[in-house]
Amino acid sequence: MSNLRKKLEEQIIEKAMKDDSFRKKLIDNPKLIFELETGINLPETIKIKILQEDQKTVYLVLPPFRGDAAEDELTEAELASVAGGTGWGGPGQGS
Repeated sequence: MSNLRKKLEEQIIEKAMKDDSFRKKLIDNPKLIFELETGINLPETIKIKILQEDQKTVYLVLPPFRGDAAEDELTEAELASVAGGTGWGGPGQGS
């Protein structure tokens, strides 16, 4: 996981832990709220799913299998581009 992604996730999680209204919006529409909070427009092919832990359930999130090169993963340059608000820039996505 890139440092940028980790930082963005931490900021959103921290806000969701303090603001119940924000948390509900994030659960209802995670991709939209992520985009609004970060200013990053994600490709249509990217999905965001929210999992809430409770006292009896812990989730372990595995990254994509890397047996073959992860061709759908954003590169550091692509992440830097979207973080700067210039768009994703992938094939057919505009810049």
